[in-house]
Amino acid sequence: MTTQKIQIAVKATPEQVWDALTNGKITPGYYIGGFEADFDLQPGKPYRYTVGGHETITGTVTEVEPGRRLVTTFQPHWDESVAQLPESTVTYTIVDPPMQFPGITYLTLVHEGLPEGPLAHNIEMGWVMILSALKTLLETDVPMLGSS
Repeated sequence: MTTQKIQIAVKATPEQVWDALTNGKITPGYYIGGFEADFDLQPGKPYRYTVGGHETITGTVTEVEPGRRLVTTFQPHWDESVAQLPESTVTYTIVDPPMQFPGITYLTLVHEGLPEGPLAHNIEMGWVMILSALKTLLETDVPMLGSS
């Protein structure tokens, strides 16, 4: 199994980063394919991402520390090849930088439990694109991927 870890620094407040991660009105502006998030931010509650009325990712919220940490299970459905993957876990952590950088927030994504191989690599590259697009949207108010 793999563990993927992606870290970025974003010129935004922790609240803005949290809102971008969890608000379905914002996620289409940076998520590949324009996926819209639908979260009930309570442990044990289901969440989903949809596009055009079709579920693309589903799972369960397992931990929530509003504005700081979100842990979910992850089951992809956007393609037959990924729909066969076992359920995995995605953790988002939002922290202030260790050094004094006003207005900067660090976002870390850790994706655990995917089998080694090309699909896991492709999902990791997808995360890199998604987080880069989130950063671009928050810093410029312009979608990097041309969706919204």
